[in-house]
Amino acid sequence: MADEASEGELALKKRREQNVEALSIALDEADMELLEQNEVERGQLGEEIDQLKERSERRKKEREQEEKRLAAERQAEDARRKADEEERKRKKEEEEQKRYHARQQKAAEFEKWKNPPKANFVISKREHEGGEEGEAEAEGAGKKSKEQLEAEKRAILAQRIKPLDTEGFDVTRLIEKIKELHTLIHRLEGEKYDLEHRYKVTQVQLTELAERARQSTKAGDVRRIQSGADDSVDRIQTRFAGAPSKVEMYSKYERQKDKRSYDERHVLYTGPQYALPVERIAATRIVQWNEEGLPIYAGEGGEGHE
Repeated sequence: MADEASEGELALKKRREQNVEALSIALDEADMELLEQNEVERGQLGEEIDQLKERSERRKKEREQEEKRLAAERQAEDARRKADEEERKRKKEEEEQKRYHARQQKAAEFEKWKNPPKANFVISKREHEGGEEGEAEAEGAGKKSKEQLEAEKRAILAQRIKPLDTEGFDVTRLIEKIKELHTLIHRLEGEKYDLEHRYKVTQVQLTELAERARQSTKAGDVRRIQSGADDSVDRIQTRFAGAPSKVEMYSKYERQKDKRSYDERHVLYTGPQYALPVERIAATRIVQWNEEGLPIYAGEGGEGHE
């Protein structure tokens, strides 16, 4: 029995060893395939890494060359811009010098026309000649000729009108220049309107004063012509102390006087009389008006006195 048991154990042990050997052989083959596959993949990865390194080195060299080229271009552009700025500055200085010399020349010409050389001779006048001719000649000597006025006008315009220089301006500076010119034009238009309005008002005032002077001269009272005082002074009150004040039948602020007759204005301002007329005191003196527009009182006896 013992021998049969030992034989069975040996057979089982031998079978187990065979199974282990077969399994180890199978595992060794799988491991070898896996190792070979890993080695192949590692080789591919190494090749890819080498290619990436080469590509990176090539790109680095290209980038260095590109940076060198850009630096050279920037340096050339800076040198060209600096040369353009210097040239523009030189031209601007030359233009300013030309304008300055032109202004100086025009100012000298203006001073020359303003202070003309006096004549080196004297015209003696006879005593019997009238004073009006001498006054006319003095007035003509004080006036300027047409050429002098034109030269003075050109000099003043050259000083006031500035040339428009927009060379080298970018969009921002051009916009600022346009805004500045628009503000200047707006201010000048306002001043022009104010001056035109003042001129028109002055013309109207001068016309009114001339008309008043003409009316006063026509009435024969030239001595009493005053600027704006002829309407405010009552001549009757000035001459007669007890005379009542003048009644204004129209507004003094109107430019045109009322064209209606005295009766029409009397009815307009006092209205019709609806009640019975009152008894009036008989006049003891008769009032008459002379050519100067002043009253003359005549009594019952016919004797009149002012």
